[in-house]
Amino acid sequence: MKHAHQLFFGLAFLILIYLFPTVCPASSPPSLTPAQQYSGELLAYLLKVVLGREGQPESRKNWRERGLNEALDFDHIVKVMTDTGQNQLDFMVLDPNILDLSQVLYYYDEKLSLYKGDYGITSLFPAPEIPAIRLFLLKKIHTKEKIDLDAFIRREKELLDGNYQVSPDDLAATRLSSREMKFLRDIFQNEPGFYRYLNYPFLLKGIAETGILAPGSLVKEIIERADYTPYRIDFKENIKNEKAVKIAVLPAMTQEFHYGWPNGSLSEYGFKPTDFLKDIFNQLKTEILSQTQKRIREIIAKSPYPKLTESAWRKLWEYILEKDIAFEMEDKRPLVIYPKNASQVIREICPKADFTVILLGKNIYRAIYFAAEDICPSVNRLYIDIFDIQYHQAEEEIDQISQFICSRLRRRLTALMDRLNP
Repeated sequence: MKHAHQLFFGLAFLILIYLFPTVCPASSPPSLTPAQQYSGELLAYLLKVVLGREGQPESRKNWRERGLNEALDFDHIVKVMTDTGQNQLDFMVLDPNILDLSQVLYYYDEKLSLYKGDYGITSLFPAPEIPAIRLFLLKKIHTKEKIDLDAFIRREKELLDGNYQVSPDDLAATRLSSREMKFLRDIFQNEPGFYRYLNYPFLLKGIAETGILAPGSLVKEIIERADYTPYRIDFKENIKNEKAVKIAVLPAMTQEFHYGWPNGSLSEYGFKPTDFLKDIFNQLKTEILSQTQKRIREIIAKSPYPKLTESAWRKLWEYILEKDIAFEMEDKRPLVIYPKNASQVIREICPKADFTVILLGKNIYRAIYFAAEDICPSVNRLYIDIFDIQYHQAEEEIDQISQFICSRLRRRLTALMDRLNP
């Protein structure tokens, strides 16, 4: 009985740690869960938008300026963000383009929304820590001042301790003013787990790209871990011919993954694709193949070869399906892909792919600016809204993918026709 009680309380403790990861002391913030890690990747992109560096061009100027003259006072930010009598637009731009992206962020970590998941409420506004960090970064970008994050990390235990008295040496080493130091410490003491977000490789890489970080070995080492290579797909299971046209499908910025307890059968990375995502992949594949089949028949009909019998045509198409076209979806976990990181992500995840389809969550495209050089035919990739596939509104994109496949199959098609018409 004694062992049974010990086992029960041990399991209860583990569940509490999982469900409430930020209850640990500020001096020892917890590691991020897999879902929170993904939130860190989403947050890295969202910060680029709210700093006026990504997103729709017409909103960037407002984001680059909003709140710039506000003081670094975390208590004031909390009051403005949580008091209905205050104006949240002192720190935020009314930007409907980021609403759906924000909802994806909150799905993977409710604590990043204003009410932090309390009573099941998910606000349209973020937790106060997000506009606070944005304001800090905005001011540093504006003044072109750098901070030494290596020095902060080396003093992590002390600086995250609310009882520690910051010394002049701490300020000199980190290159922070006393006001800036207090502001950051207030943020981390209010939400201890938020410090781990700022040390997450993908988010730290995004911050480094603003130019405000002084070079440092610790920061460099952390940023080098911002790598999607572990989630690589290689087409081995779906390919019988190395020369087949390979189509990779990458889900990005979408809620279509289960995570955490009590979801079973999660991948080793802590996620599982929803049945809806699997259905969308199969629907996309079916529609691409249907359009490709139609196009190939038209190509053959215009060729100098004799007309194929239905039996010969079926034999040809079955051979093409088996040997010449391969599809694979990355389903281990969701990704964050946008034009400026797309080439790198594709190299890391699907270097063998001939064409890449990036599946975006509902209306996420509104938070991304696509120039002509970012999409097909300039590059061999397309971004498609998942719901456009569901409601058969992706005909143009599907036709472009089909055209690409057929352009790659033309030479092989000639050889196959020679075999069928000796």
